[in-house]
Amino acid sequence: MIVDARTYAIQPGQMPAFLKNVEEVGQPLQRKHGFEPAGYFTVETGAINSVVHYWKWENAQVRQDCRASLYNDPEWTDYRNGSSDKLVSQQNRLLQATDVVEPFSFMGNGSAKGFVDERTYTIQYAQVPNYVAVTKALAKPVVDDAGWQLIGYFSSITGKINQVVHLWYWDSQAQREERQMKAVTDPRWQIYQAGNGHRVVDQQNRYLVPTSFSPIK
Repeated sequence: MIVDARTYAIQPGQMPAFLKNVEEVGQPLQRKHGFEPAGYFTVETGAINSVVHYWKWENAQVRQDCRASLYNDPEWTDYRNGSSDKLVSQQNRLLQATDVVEPFSFMGNGSAKGFVDERTYTIQYAQVPNYVAVTKALAKPVVDDAGWQLIGYFSSITGKINQVVHLWYWDSQAQREERQMKAVTDPRWQIYQAGNGHRVVDQQNRYLVPTSFSPIK
């Protein structure tokens, strides 16, 4: 599986109208042409007035074919005309699923305070496979015991490469703080950090809040 992870910056004050057009017009058209959404979010921390959406694809060729079909649909032109004036910028990156977890097998608990912690780590050149293997062997057991819920764990194949991107679901900020502390105070966490910390060049994260029509809730 590959994932198309997209971030759109929206004009201040235009978010409600933009999301309404996506829910009522955009996504039905995309589904009609073979698009499968995994999550649709607004950004709580980081570059606010932004939306983040994840799309699942069997491979890059299927993605290309479905996008060509969508762009030939006159209704898609109408949809874009209703959204283009609300957009400031658009970015995307293609991500490859790893074997750390089956991507999107967990789709949230529907918590009223729920959110996704999206984390992007830049890894030393050619070290992504080693980083992922050590994470799976040493970190995953610790965070599983601490009650963390992993949605997906990916490596980047376009945009900034040599990155891993992971999505964690939390029922609330309080739950995240409590279970984060439980993991990092586990003696096994220090062993994991010693085995992988030297491979990390940079770390970033942002909190994503599911929209009413997001498959991940």
